[in-house]
Amino acid sequence: MYVHYVYTNRVDDRPVVWDAANRKHLAGDHPDRRISLDEIREVLADGRRVEAYLEERDAYQLIGRTATGRWLVVIWIDQPTGRYPIHVREASRRIIRRISK
Repeated sequence: MYVHYVYTNRVDDRPVVWDAANRKHLAGDHPDRRISLDEIREVLADGRRVEAYLEERDAYQLIGRTATGRWLVVIWIDQPTGRYPIHVREASRRIIRRISK
């Protein structure tokens, strides 16, 4: 898998796009992850998040923190109306160490 990291002074702050499908998938299909839609919104708004473009998926990955300090990885795709989250998981210790340097 090839990851193309893009570091810019500007990150995408467009609205988060929700519909029944991504709400169900992110919050309902994986109850074991215990990740709320509000936490996803918080991470997408985290001013210190790290974003990368995943060329092979034509999607973006971001790593950020919730208000309570929980690190999450969110994958989202670009839509004309905003950012459409398609995957979320807790960030691994390795990822946290790598971006916290």
